[in-house]
Amino acid sequence: MKRQLLIFCAMWISLAGDGFGQTETKMKVVGQRVNLRAKSDLQSEVVGQVADGEYLVAKSFQDDWVEVAAPDSVDLWVHREFIKDNQVMAPKLYVRGGPGINYSVVGTLVRGDTIIPRGDFGEWIKVVPPAECSLWVNRSYVQVLQPEKSRPVAAQKTVPEASVKQAEQAVPQAMEAPDIYTPPVVAVVPAAPVVESAPQQPATNAPADLALIPLAGQGRVVQREGILRLSGLVWGRPSRFRLVRYEGNRIEMICYVRGNSGQMNSLLGQRLLIRGREYWVQGVKHPVVIPDEIIPRASM
Repeated sequence: MKRQLLIFCAMWISLAGDGFGQTETKMKVVGQRVNLRAKSDLQSEVVGQVADGEYLVAKSFQDDWVEVAAPDSVDLWVHREFIKDNQVMAPKLYVRGGPGINYSVVGTLVRGDTIIPRGDFGEWIKVVPPAECSLWVNRSYVQVLQPEKSRPVAAQKTVPEASVKQAEQAVPQAMEAPDIYTPPVVAVVPAAPVVESAPQQPATNAPADLALIPLAGQGRVVQREGILRLSGLVWGRPSRFRLVRYEGNRIEMICYVRGNSGQMNSLLGQRLLIRGREYWVQGVKHPVVIPDEIIPRASM
């Protein structure tokens, strides 16, 4: 009888460890345009935003920050060199917050994992956030709907040492292929019309008429490529010009572009590579890019 009781207690403790080790907790957003960041740091890049009343699933809690599962409304990116038929071909592949190696890693996929593509930009594929990816939100802007649970170290499942050795032998370290990619240098076409270069200035020195959102990274240097179109006569838009790309029969906006009106009009309808400073404006869904350089690209 005692032996049966001991066996039952051991089974209960094992099941309790599995259940209590999980930290998935439902939360509600309680702020407008709340930032989701790549890391638990106010200086970390903003990967996406959520609106008041939306729900998030917490994975862990860290001081003033909450690690959350990346919601479907966010776009994440992987390098296409390691994808074939929507399946990961490399032993390890980083998922990033933007289309470039300068963006932070927000998750890792392994060989055999699958992705759901949403689009592409150059050598990068935009994907639905995999379950392995996490973002961070300041806990001042979320309301916990369930009691918070800590993750005791003892409750985490351990993998037998033999299994670890087998996995290491199956995937040699020398074969790891992170998404390190050096893009080719783009030559500036001398005969192409180029907008007047903006003087180098502090990132926070934005145009006075733009009501900027108070977030880190305003004025960072970016590179965007798309077709230049008119924004239309709608009050409140920060520019008459916008950069777009085509997804089948759908037009997807990339950003607004502010520059010399005469030069912008002469470039309408052309595919352009724009390098400049990016600003996020209050009440505007897409960022504003003020070009330092514009390079016409061949139509695709």
